[in-house]
Amino acid sequence: MQKTEIKISKASIYQFESFFHLNFLNESISSSYTDKVKLPEISKNIKNLSVDSVEVIHFNSAPSIIPVKFYERDFKIKYLETNTDSINNIGEDVSADQKITVVYSKNKDLSKILDIDKQTITHLNHFTQLYDYLNGVVNNPDGLSFFIKLSSGSFEIMIFNKNEFVFFNTFDIVDENEFLYYTFFVLKNFQSSIKKDKIIFIGKHEIFDKFYNLASKYSRIDFIEDDAHSILNFEEKFFSVINANNIRY
Repeated sequence: MQKTEIKISKASIYQFESFFHLNFLNESISSSYTDKVKLPEISKNIKNLSVDSVEVIHFNSAPSIIPVKFYERDFKIKYLETNTDSINNIGEDVSADQKITVVYSKNKDLSKILDIDKQTITHLNHFTQLYDYLNGVVNNPDGLSFFIKLSSGSFEIMIFNKNEFVFFNTFDIVDENEFLYYTFFVLKNFQSSIKKDKIIFIGKHEIFDKFYNLASKYSRIDFIEDDAHSILNFEEKFFSVINANNIRY
């Protein structure tokens, strides 16, 4: 008897503070939350393209990160109060390796904005996605690994020690000099050796060349270049994202 292959069509939406981006097959479009032209178009496309499920990756929500073994669900609001004033519609992720619980607010309800059935939507914080991705590529059992993901006006840094996660933060920056200050402030706190350790940038893009060049004057640098990473351009600002369908666990 011939087996029937069931194909599930999943779209990804990257949700930022001022806009969101839909990625599905050959469809790739960004919109603000008030664009009266694009919003009906995107809603119509989701329906016409027979999307079975939509995964929303929240970049507009600061995560609270708790080891699974210490996590208590009754304290979700307390966890969020430590790093954000935005506490609304609380979401919860568990990392793929079952080591970390991530708590965050699901700001701006896209199911209403795009007229999508809530039952078809799943949610994921951007930290969880980045952690799962890097946890699959980090390979330094003898020391520290420093990963940086750059966007316009901000960057994220994640650190592993002997392949175990130890640090994450997002920094808002004005220029490459502020980037350099925050980067080496963090590295110094981890007693990094400039000669031994290196900064690993996630993706390599010409628009960030001045950041790479400045960092290379003070540290060894390297890059992760693969199909799992891309740049979104919205109103001439650039946002670094991990492509959900290309992550290898």
